[in-house]
Amino acid sequence: MSKRNLGAYVSCAGGLQNILIRGDFLNINTVMTHPAPPQKWNSQPFKPETVQMYLDKKVKGTLVEKVYFHGIYLVNLANPDNQKFHLSKISLVNHMDLLNDINGDGVIFHTGTFKDQLTDEAGYERINYGINWIFENLKQQPTGKKFLLECAAGAGGKVVGDKFEELKIIFKALPKDIQSKVGFCLDTQHMFSSGYDIVNDLDGVVRQIEDILGLENVVAVHFNDSKTDFASNKDRHENLGVEGKIGEVAMKAFLNHPKLKHLDFMLETPSLDDKDGSKHQIELLKAWAE
Repeated sequence: MSKRNLGAYVSCAGGLQNILIRGDFLNINTVMTHPAPPQKWNSQPFKPETVQMYLDKKVKGTLVEKVYFHGIYLVNLANPDNQKFHLSKISLVNHMDLLNDINGDGVIFHTGTFKDQLTDEAGYERINYGINWIFENLKQQPTGKKFLLECAAGAGGKVVGDKFEELKIIFKALPKDIQSKVGFCLDTQHMFSSGYDIVNDLDGVVRQIEDILGLENVVAVHFNDSKTDFASNKDRHENLGVEGKIGEVAMKAFLNHPKLKHLDFMLETPSLDDKDGSKHQIELLKAWAE
């Protein structure tokens, strides 16, 4: 079997360097974390000592090869409120600067919602302006696709990105030099919940990914079963190996699809909150991978 990049969300409690320690404990080569509390604005840059302690630990050796950050939950690049819009941009600048400082692999985030915009067009223009502003204000530019738009579950009605076409609109409006740094993160639960039938028509969904997003632009996958039914538009993750609505057969098929298996797969399942639960989920993920 060729090498797979498989991992999970881990906490950075106690310092960013601890994501490497926790990744080693789980025996995984790929991790994702929230480098700042996800329910609060992070309007200040990360401290230099945060970076140095991480780099010092990495020099000592680790199994972890791929590191992703998840943006805070408050980000909405379509927000017409100027203060919250600016805080969204600054938060993503801080995440990207930290990622570049540690030579990480991607910042994954949800673009936002159009619920407070008069029109969808105004929302897309706002998002486009915001992404351009973010890249203009980075300390240094990333190498490769590291600014990753995540597909959404559609909860709330006007969430952006529950359809691949919406992500494509955002991507296509960006200048070519920024497009080269922007990619996509899939989420199995979000896709299933927003109406992509990965259970009965996986090949058809992969063709849509290929035709609309471009497989060359897809970098990572959040690998989660679903607590809710197909096309429910609800963001409710379920553990692997239980009675999830996607199920083991379909999850294995997605994980091992020949056009997807090269991607970086990361668990965000509920049991990751517990050490034993994390171990078990990782064991299943590895056992399922071909």
